[in-house]
Amino acid sequence: MKSLSSTACSLNHGLWVLVLLMFLAGPLGCDRVVDRVVRAAADRAAGGARTDLLDNGSLNVFLCGTGSPLADPGSASACTLVLAGGKAYVVDVGLGSQEVAQIARMPRASLGGIFLTHFHSDHIGELGEWAMQSWVAGRQEPLDIYGPEGVTRVVNGFKQAYSLDDVYRIDHHGLEYLPRNATDWIPHPVPYENGVGQVILEENGLTVTAFAVDHEPVSPAVGYRFDYRGRSVVISGDTDKSPNLVQNAEGADVLIHEVLLKEILLQISQIQADEGRDRMSKLAADVVDYHTSPAEAVEIAQQAGVGMLIFNHLVPPVPGMLRNFLFMRGLEPGDVEVVLGEDGMLIELPGGSSEIVLESP
Repeated sequence: MKSLSSTACSLNHGLWVLVLLMFLAGPLGCDRVVDRVVRAAADRAAGGARTDLLDNGSLNVFLCGTGSPLADPGSASACTLVLAGGKAYVVDVGLGSQEVAQIARMPRASLGGIFLTHFHSDHIGELGEWAMQSWVAGRQEPLDIYGPEGVTRVVNGFKQAYSLDDVYRIDHHGLEYLPRNATDWIPHPVPYENGVGQVILEENGLTVTAFAVDHEPVSPAVGYRFDYRGRSVVISGDTDKSPNLVQNAEGADVLIHEVLLKEILLQISQIQADEGRDRMSKLAADVVDYHTSPAEAVEIAQQAGVGMLIFNHLVPPVPGMLRNFLFMRGLEPGDVEVVLGEDGMLIELPGGSSEIVLESP
Protein backbone atom coordinates (compact mmCIF):
# COMPACT_ATOMS: atom_id res chain seq x y z
CA MET A 1 0.00 0.00 0.00
CA LYS A 2 1.52 3.31 -1.06
CA SER A 3 1.09 6.41 1.05
CA LEU A 4 -1.19 9.16 -0.20
CA SER A 5 1.75 11.30 -1.29
CA SER A 6 3.47 8.35 -2.98
CA THR A 7 0.26 7.57 -4.80
CA ALA A 8 0.01 11.19 -5.93
CA CYS A 9 3.57 11.03 -7.27
CA SER A 10 2.74 7.82 -9.13
CA LEU A 11 -0.35 9.45 -10.60
CA ASN A 12 1.70 12.45 -11.76
CA HIS A 13 4.19 10.10 -13.39
CA GLY A 14 1.34 8.20 -15.02
CA LEU A 15 -0.13 11.46 -16.31
CA TRP A 16 3.08 12.34 -18.13
CA VAL A 17 3.19 8.87 -19.65
CA LEU A 18 -0.41 9.32 -20.81
CA VAL A 19 0.41 12.72 -22.36
CA LEU A 20 3.36 11.17 -24.22
CA LEU A 21 1.23 8.28 -25.51
CA MET A 22 -1.45 10.70 -26.68
CA PHE A 23 1.15 12.81 -28.50
CA LEU A 24 2.62 9.78 -30.23
CA ALA A 25 -0.75 8.25 -31.09
CA GLY A 26 -2.19 11.23 -32.96
CA PRO A 27 -5.87 12.33 -32.90
CA LEU A 28 -7.48 8.93 -33.48
CA GLY A 29 -5.06 7.08 -31.28
CA CYS A 30 -5.55 9.72 -28.61
CA ASP A 31 -9.27 8.92 -28.42
CA ARG A 32 -8.47 5.24 -27.97
CA VAL A 33 -5.95 5.97 -25.20
CA VAL A 34 -8.49 8.11 -23.35
CA ASP A 35 -11.17 5.43 -23.79
CA ARG A 36 -8.90 2.79 -22.30
CA VAL A 37 -8.02 5.02 -19.34
CA VAL A 38 -11.69 5.76 -18.66
CA ARG A 39 -12.66 2.09 -18.92
CA ALA A 40 -9.84 1.10 -16.59
CA ALA A 41 -11.06 3.65 -14.02
CA ALA A 42 -14.62 2.32 -14.31
CA ASP A 43 -13.39 -1.27 -13.91
CA ARG A 44 -11.48 -0.35 -10.76
CA ALA A 45 -14.57 1.28 -9.30
CA ALA A 46 -16.70 -1.72 -10.23
CA GLY A 47 -14.24 -4.01 -8.48
CA GLY A 48 -15.90 -3.05 -5.21
CA ALA A 49 -14.73 -3.26 -1.66
CA ARG A 50 -12.86 -6.06 0.12
CA THR A 51 -16.05 -7.51 1.60
CA ASP A 52 -14.25 -10.86 1.94
CA LEU A 53 -12.59 -9.44 5.05
CA LEU A 54 -15.89 -8.83 6.83
CA ASP A 55 -16.95 -12.38 7.58
CA ASN A 56 -14.23 -14.86 6.63
CA GLY A 57 -14.14 -16.38 10.12
CA SER A 58 -11.14 -14.26 11.09
CA LEU A 59 -10.47 -11.21 13.17
CA ASN A 60 -8.90 -8.92 10.56
CA VAL A 61 -6.94 -5.75 11.27
CA PHE A 62 -5.85 -3.14 8.71
CA LEU A 63 -3.46 -0.29 9.53
CA CYS A 64 -4.87 2.88 7.95
CA GLY A 65 -2.42 5.21 9.65
CA THR A 66 0.80 4.58 11.59
CA GLY A 67 2.06 8.16 11.70
CA SER A 68 1.76 11.05 14.12
CA PRO A 69 1.04 14.81 14.10
CA LEU A 70 4.47 15.34 12.49
CA ALA A 71 4.23 15.39 8.70
CA ASP A 72 5.32 12.12 7.12
CA PRO A 73 5.01 11.49 3.35
CA GLY A 74 4.91 7.74 4.01
CA SER A 75 2.24 7.55 6.72
CA ALA A 76 -1.22 8.86 7.55
CA SER A 77 -2.03 9.78 11.14
CA ALA A 78 -3.33 7.29 13.71
CA CYS A 79 -5.98 4.86 12.49
CA THR A 80 -6.64 1.13 12.81
CA LEU A 81 -9.49 -0.72 11.11
CA VAL A 82 -10.89 -3.92 12.68
CA LEU A 83 -13.09 -6.19 10.54
CA ALA A 84 -15.16 -9.05 11.99
CA GLY A 85 -18.68 -10.38 12.18
CA GLY A 86 -19.84 -8.66 9.01
CA LYS A 87 -18.82 -5.13 9.99
CA ALA A 88 -15.83 -2.81 10.05
CA TYR A 89 -14.84 -0.73 13.07
CA VAL A 90 -12.26 2.04 13.05
CA VAL A 91 -10.12 3.10 16.03
CA ASP A 92 -9.05 6.75 15.72
CA VAL A 93 -9.38 8.72 12.51
CA GLY A 94 -6.20 10.69 11.86
CA LEU A 95 -5.59 12.83 8.80
CA GLY A 96 -5.09 10.84 5.59
CA SER A 97 -6.42 7.60 7.07
CA GLN A 98 -9.70 7.49 5.17
CA GLU A 99 -7.83 7.88 1.90
CA VAL A 100 -5.53 4.97 2.75
CA ALA A 101 -8.57 2.78 3.49
CA GLN A 102 -10.34 3.91 0.34
CA ILE A 103 -7.38 3.19 -1.93
CA ALA A 104 -7.06 -0.27 -0.34
CA ARG A 105 -10.78 -0.92 -1.04
CA MET A 106 -11.66 -1.42 2.61
CA PRO A 107 -15.45 -1.96 2.99
CA ARG A 108 -16.39 1.48 4.32
CA ALA A 109 -20.10 0.96 3.58
CA SER A 110 -20.06 -1.65 6.36
CA LEU A 111 -18.69 0.74 8.95
CA GLY A 112 -20.30 -0.29 12.23
CA GLY A 113 -18.68 2.22 14.56
CA ILE A 114 -15.84 4.61 15.25
CA PHE A 115 -13.84 4.33 18.49
CA LEU A 116 -11.84 7.35 19.64
CA THR A 117 -9.07 6.85 22.19
CA HIS A 118 -8.77 10.56 23.07
CA PHE A 119 -9.23 13.92 21.42
CA HIS A 120 -5.84 15.06 20.18
CA SER A 121 -6.25 16.42 16.65
CA ASP A 122 -4.23 13.65 14.99
CA HIS A 123 -6.74 11.09 16.32
CA ILE A 124 -9.97 12.86 15.36
CA GLY A 125 -9.06 14.96 12.30
CA GLU A 126 -10.95 12.87 9.74
CA LEU A 127 -14.04 12.05 11.78
CA GLY A 128 -16.20 13.94 9.32
CA GLU A 129 -14.61 12.27 6.29
CA TRP A 130 -15.03 8.75 7.68
CA ALA A 131 -18.68 9.49 8.39
CA MET A 132 -19.35 11.15 5.04
CA GLN A 133 -17.35 8.75 2.87
CA SER A 134 -18.87 5.65 4.47
CA TRP A 135 -22.33 7.15 3.81
CA VAL A 136 -21.46 7.85 0.17
CA ALA A 137 -20.01 4.33 -0.12
CA GLY A 138 -23.37 2.86 0.92
CA ARG A 139 -23.75 2.93 4.70
CA GLN A 140 -27.50 2.87 5.42
CA GLU A 141 -27.69 3.24 9.20
CA PRO A 142 -26.77 5.93 11.75
CA LEU A 143 -23.13 5.91 12.78
CA ASP A 144 -22.18 5.03 16.37
CA ILE A 145 -19.14 6.91 17.68
CA TYR A 146 -17.54 5.79 20.95
CA GLY A 147 -15.06 7.63 23.13
CA PRO A 148 -14.33 8.76 26.68
CA GLU A 149 -16.06 11.73 28.31
CA GLY A 150 -16.07 14.62 25.85
CA VAL A 151 -17.04 12.48 22.84
CA THR A 152 -20.49 14.08 22.63
CA ARG A 153 -18.95 17.54 22.32
CA VAL A 154 -16.51 16.38 19.65
CA VAL A 155 -19.17 14.54 17.64
CA ASN A 156 -21.61 17.44 17.77
CA GLY A 157 -18.94 19.86 16.62
CA PHE A 158 -17.97 17.79 13.59
CA LYS A 159 -21.61 17.09 12.85
CA GLN A 160 -22.43 20.78 12.76
CA ALA A 161 -19.50 21.42 10.42
CA TYR A 162 -20.76 18.72 8.00
CA SER A 163 -24.48 19.52 8.25
CA LEU A 164 -24.59 21.67 5.10
CA ASP A 165 -22.62 19.04 3.18
CA ASP A 166 -25.33 16.50 4.09
CA VAL A 167 -28.02 18.78 2.67
CA TYR A 168 -26.12 19.43 -0.56
CA ARG A 169 -25.52 15.75 -1.25
CA ILE A 170 -29.11 14.68 -0.52
CA ASP A 171 -30.50 17.48 -2.69
CA HIS A 172 -28.18 16.52 -5.53
CA HIS A 173 -28.35 12.72 -5.44
CA GLY A 174 -31.63 11.97 -3.67
CA LEU A 175 -32.70 9.99 -0.63
CA GLU A 176 -32.84 6.74 -2.59
CA TYR A 177 -29.06 6.70 -2.73
CA LEU A 178 -28.18 8.76 0.34
CA PRO A 179 -30.65 7.99 3.15
CA ARG A 180 -31.05 10.82 5.62
CA ASN A 181 -30.98 8.61 8.73
CA ALA A 182 -27.42 7.58 7.85
CA THR A 183 -26.34 11.18 8.47
CA ASP A 184 -27.10 10.73 12.17
CA TRP A 185 -23.99 10.37 14.35
CA ILE A 186 -24.66 8.91 17.78
CA PRO A 187 -22.03 9.57 20.49
CA HIS A 188 -21.48 6.91 23.17
CA PRO A 189 -19.37 7.94 26.19
CA VAL A 190 -17.31 4.99 27.46
CA PRO A 191 -15.90 4.35 30.96
CA TYR A 192 -12.22 4.99 31.57
CA GLU A 193 -11.50 3.93 35.16
CA ASN A 194 -8.36 1.96 35.96
CA GLY A 195 -8.87 -1.74 36.45
CA VAL A 196 -10.58 -4.41 34.43
CA GLY A 197 -11.99 -2.89 31.25
CA GLN A 198 -15.71 -2.64 30.63
CA VAL A 199 -17.50 -4.18 27.67
CA ILE A 200 -19.02 -1.42 25.53
CA LEU A 201 -20.19 -3.43 22.50
CA GLU A 202 -21.25 -7.02 21.84
CA GLU A 203 -22.31 -7.65 18.27
CA ASN A 204 -22.24 -10.64 15.90
CA GLY A 205 -19.77 -12.52 18.08
CA LEU A 206 -17.46 -9.51 18.51
CA THR A 207 -16.79 -8.06 21.96
CA VAL A 208 -15.21 -4.62 22.40
CA THR A 209 -13.79 -3.57 25.77
CA ALA A 210 -12.62 -0.08 26.78
CA PHE A 211 -9.99 0.53 29.46
CA ALA A 212 -8.05 3.51 30.82
CA VAL A 213 -4.49 4.32 29.74
CA ASP A 214 -1.99 6.91 31.02
CA HIS A 215 -1.70 9.88 28.66
CA GLU A 216 -1.55 12.54 31.39
CA PRO A 217 -2.03 15.45 31.29
CA VAL A 218 -4.44 14.38 28.54
CA SER A 219 -7.37 12.83 30.37
CA PRO A 220 -9.46 10.87 29.78
CA ALA A 221 -7.71 8.51 27.38
CA VAL A 222 -8.57 4.89 26.65
CA GLY A 223 -7.44 1.82 24.76
CA TYR A 224 -9.66 -0.84 23.21
CA ARG A 225 -9.63 -4.63 23.08
CA PHE A 226 -11.44 -6.58 20.35
CA ASP A 227 -12.25 -10.28 20.90
CA TYR A 228 -13.75 -12.49 18.19
CA ARG A 229 -13.91 -16.28 17.81
CA GLY A 230 -11.18 -16.84 20.37
CA ARG A 231 -8.81 -14.26 18.86
CA SER A 232 -7.96 -10.83 20.22
CA VAL A 233 -6.26 -7.56 19.32
CA VAL A 234 -5.55 -4.64 21.67
CA ILE A 235 -5.02 -1.06 20.48
CA SER A 236 -3.23 1.14 22.98
CA GLY A 237 -4.07 4.63 21.80
CA ASP A 238 -1.58 7.21 23.07
CA THR A 239 -0.11 6.33 26.44
CA ASP A 240 2.95 6.29 28.64
CA LYS A 241 3.97 2.87 29.94
CA SER A 242 0.69 1.74 31.51
CA PRO A 243 0.21 -1.11 34.03
CA ASN A 244 -3.51 -0.89 33.34
CA LEU A 245 -2.87 -1.62 29.68
CA VAL A 246 -0.82 -4.66 30.68
CA GLN A 247 -3.77 -5.98 32.68
CA ASN A 248 -6.25 -5.50 29.85
CA ALA A 249 -3.94 -6.82 27.12
CA GLU A 250 -3.26 -10.07 28.98
CA GLY A 251 -3.10 -13.03 26.62
CA ALA A 252 -3.99 -11.06 23.49
CA ASP A 253 -2.82 -12.37 20.16
CA VAL A 254 -1.73 -8.93 18.92
CA LEU A 255 -0.95 -5.68 20.71
CA ILE A 256 -0.80 -2.58 18.52
CA HIS A 257 1.11 -0.06 20.60
CA GLU A 258 2.29 3.49 20.01
CA VAL A 259 6.03 4.19 20.21
CA LEU A 260 8.21 7.28 20.40
CA LEU A 261 12.00 7.52 20.22
CA LYS A 262 12.54 9.45 23.45
CA GLU A 263 16.31 9.92 23.09
CA ILE A 264 15.87 11.27 19.56
CA LEU A 265 13.17 13.72 20.67
CA LEU A 266 15.36 14.98 23.50
CA GLN A 267 18.22 15.47 21.04
CA ILE A 268 15.87 17.41 18.77
CA SER A 269 14.84 19.53 21.73
CA GLN A 270 18.47 20.29 22.57
CA ILE A 271 19.26 21.28 18.99
CA GLN A 272 16.26 23.63 18.98
CA ALA A 273 17.45 25.19 22.24
CA ASP A 274 20.99 25.61 20.90
CA GLU A 275 19.56 27.42 17.89
CA GLY A 276 17.54 29.76 20.11
CA ARG A 277 14.19 28.22 19.21
CA ASP A 278 12.97 27.91 22.79
CA ARG A 279 9.32 27.37 21.91
CA MET A 280 10.02 24.38 19.67
CA SER A 281 12.57 23.06 22.16
CA LYS A 282 9.96 23.00 24.94
CA LEU A 283 7.31 21.37 22.74
CA ALA A 284 9.68 18.59 21.66
CA ALA A 285 10.78 17.91 25.26
CA ASP A 286 7.21 17.90 26.58
CA VAL A 287 6.16 15.14 24.18
CA VAL A 288 8.52 12.63 25.78
CA ASP A 289 6.71 12.31 29.11
CA TYR A 290 3.39 10.89 27.89
CA HIS A 291 4.42 8.37 25.26
CA THR A 292 6.11 4.96 25.26
CA SER A 293 9.54 4.01 23.94
CA PRO A 294 9.99 0.87 21.81
CA ALA A 295 11.80 -0.89 24.68
CA GLU A 296 8.99 0.01 27.10
CA ALA A 297 6.39 -1.29 24.63
CA VAL A 298 8.29 -4.58 24.44
CA GLU A 299 8.24 -4.83 28.25
CA ILE A 300 4.48 -4.25 28.22
CA ALA A 301 3.98 -6.96 25.60
CA GLN A 302 6.12 -9.41 27.57
CA GLN A 303 4.28 -8.71 30.82
CA ALA A 304 0.92 -9.14 29.10
CA GLY A 305 1.99 -12.35 27.38
CA VAL A 306 0.91 -11.26 23.90
CA GLY A 307 1.97 -13.12 20.78
CA MET A 308 2.82 -10.21 18.49
CA LEU A 309 3.62 -6.55 19.16
CA ILE A 310 3.11 -4.08 16.32
CA PHE A 311 4.56 -0.59 16.62
CA ASN A 312 2.43 2.29 15.37
CA HIS A 313 2.03 6.07 15.89
CA LEU A 314 5.73 6.27 15.06
CA VAL A 315 7.43 9.43 16.38
CA PRO A 316 9.44 11.02 14.88
CA PRO A 317 8.93 10.23 11.18
CA VAL A 318 12.07 8.55 9.85
CA PRO A 319 12.62 7.72 6.16
CA GLY A 320 13.27 4.35 4.58
CA MET A 321 15.52 1.70 6.06
CA LEU A 322 16.65 4.07 8.81
CA ARG A 323 13.16 3.80 10.29
CA ASN A 324 13.48 0.07 10.88
CA PHE A 325 16.98 0.49 12.33
CA LEU A 326 16.07 3.22 14.81
CA PHE A 327 12.79 1.78 16.07
CA MET A 328 14.00 -1.82 16.32
CA ARG A 329 17.57 -1.40 17.56
CA GLY A 330 18.58 -2.76 20.94
CA LEU A 331 15.30 -4.57 21.59
CA GLU A 332 15.17 -7.84 23.51
CA PRO A 333 11.71 -9.17 22.60
CA GLY A 334 12.10 -12.68 24.00
CA ASP A 335 9.05 -14.73 22.99
CA VAL A 336 7.21 -11.71 21.56
CA GLU A 337 7.34 -11.17 17.82
CA VAL A 338 7.90 -7.45 17.16
CA VAL A 339 6.78 -5.84 13.90
CA LEU A 340 7.18 -2.27 12.69
CA GLY A 341 3.74 -1.16 11.49
CA GLU A 342 3.22 0.36 8.06
CA ASP A 343 0.22 1.98 6.42
CA GLY A 344 -1.59 -0.70 4.43
CA MET A 345 -0.47 -3.64 6.59
CA LEU A 346 -3.13 -6.35 7.00
CA ILE A 347 -3.18 -8.78 9.94
CA GLU A 348 -5.47 -11.83 9.84
CA LEU A 349 -6.24 -13.87 12.96
CA PRO A 350 -8.18 -16.97 11.84
CA GLY A 351 -10.83 -18.06 14.33
CA GLY A 352 -10.10 -21.18 16.36
CA SER A 353 -6.41 -20.99 15.56
CA SER A 354 -3.21 -19.49 16.95
CA GLU A 355 -2.00 -18.48 13.49
CA ILE A 356 -1.17 -14.83 12.71
CA VAL A 357 -1.08 -14.02 8.99
CA LEU A 358 0.73 -10.78 8.23
CA GLU A 359 0.39 -9.15 4.80
CA SER A 360 2.80 -6.28 4.25
CA PRO A 361 1.79 -3.36 1.99
